[in-house]
Amino acid sequence: MNLKTILSTIAILFMVFVMKIVSDMLKPRKGNSGQKKFGYKITANDFQIRPSLLNGNERVFFEQLKLAIGGVYDIYPQVQLGAIFQPIKQWHNRAELSRLNKRIDFVLFNKNTQTPKIAIELDGYSHSNPKSFNRDEFISSIFQKYNIPLVRFNNGNYSVEEIKRKLSI
Repeated sequence: MNLKTILSTIAILFMVFVMKIVSDMLKPRKGNSGQKKFGYKITANDFQIRPSLLNGNERVFFEQLKLAIGGVYDIYPQVQLGAIFQPIKQWHNRAELSRLNKRIDFVLFNKNTQTPKIAIELDGYSHSNPKSFNRDEFISSIFQKYNIPLVRFNNGNYSVEEIKRKLSI
């Protein structure tokens, strides 16, 4: 073997070694919590507290909504669909169940029974994205199936009177 062949063989072995290390780093592995981790252990240091549960527009709407409903309902913001709807079938694939991870901006619940009465979505710029059409269609259909009104508001200035009118309160 000549020097060129030896150096080529060493270079190939080195590349294979590096590719193996990178592959192992990207390979999913089970952590202590049973969730898949990619490349490193996720700890509390990887997160920060959100400044607020609601963004600025949602906060403005929430204040007007409280005035509009006058204590008739309990208001819960950012409600996950899985808190309202549960699967009928025992076995589902992850893609089906992940649809229940979507959140509704606000849900009005009966004060005594805590059953959902009205769902509210604030349709901002993200709802004009074609990827959001399927999400919005699914959300509309599941609320319609169970006769829970889903009321949509366009982002903007909200008045107590407009909210009352749209919610029929």
